[in-house]
Amino acid sequence: MVVHVLHNPAAAKPAQRVAQSIISKLTSDGHRVVDLTATTPQASSQSLATAVERGEVERLVIAGGDGLVHLAIQHVATTRVGVTIAPIGSGNDFATALQEHATSLNVPGFSSDLIKVTATDGAITWAASVAIAGFPADINARANTMGRVWGSSVYALATARELPTFRRRTFELSIDEIPITTNSAMLAIGNTKYFGGGMLPCPDALPDDGSLHLTSIENVGRRGLVPHLLGRAGGTADRGEVLQGVGKRIEVDTARHDFWADGEPLGTSPLTFEIVPNALVITQVAESQ
Repeated sequence: MVVHVLHNPAAAKPAQRVAQSIISKLTSDGHRVVDLTATTPQASSQSLATAVERGEVERLVIAGGDGLVHLAIQHVATTRVGVTIAPIGSGNDFATALQEHATSLNVPGFSSDLIKVTATDGAITWAASVAIAGFPADINARANTMGRVWGSSVYALATARELPTFRRRTFELSIDEIPITTNSAMLAIGNTKYFGGGMLPCPDALPDDGSLHLTSIENVGRRGLVPHLLGRAGGTADRGEVLQGVGKRIEVDTARHDFWADGEPLGTSPLTFEIVPNALVITQVAESQ
């Protein structure tokens, strides 16, 4: 069987060694391995896009973190390509959620939903786990400037550095055409539960429940937000400042709010978020390395 592999050539050396061991194992198991990895993420994205367009990809192994998953799903969403995720990145939130769900189902894989995000010009971006805006988006932007040297602690350090600039934003949005206004410290739209290395903005979200889960932490200041972040449970419904909703389509109408998803910049509102059931075929999720 031909297996295509995507990994990150700029990853830390331990992750690169794991990626190479995965390739060696696939080869020793009798597979013909095609490594799509190029010198830059953009070049790797183009390599994958070309292979998918030619119909060459039947099984894809993604050896990396949330960012690499985000890159890959732009090309394999709604295809029948079987995806195996080997979570060896600095952030593995999507893989963690999938692994937990596969374990609960007692199966190695299943078809996961994805979030289709449409801009006003019609451009489409796919998101795997959670789209965020507000203070967590500021944290994500800060974390991306800090480099991989901080490893899994990067989000905690970025949070501490961003707290002095904290401010709430007002979002005009709708869930399945029902209008909502929220003065939000954190807005999250989730397909799965995790974000930022294990925080839980959407604790009830499952990757195959056919729904978007919205969480907004409202009307809190810096002190009120910190327990949510430190408690790793931004979506806990027993707090009065938490607004939650579930739907198939969420439209964020207010302009100039920056959104991030899967640790990557997603775009600036207005944006439309739609759940697409069974959009990604997951054949297996390996345990975190």
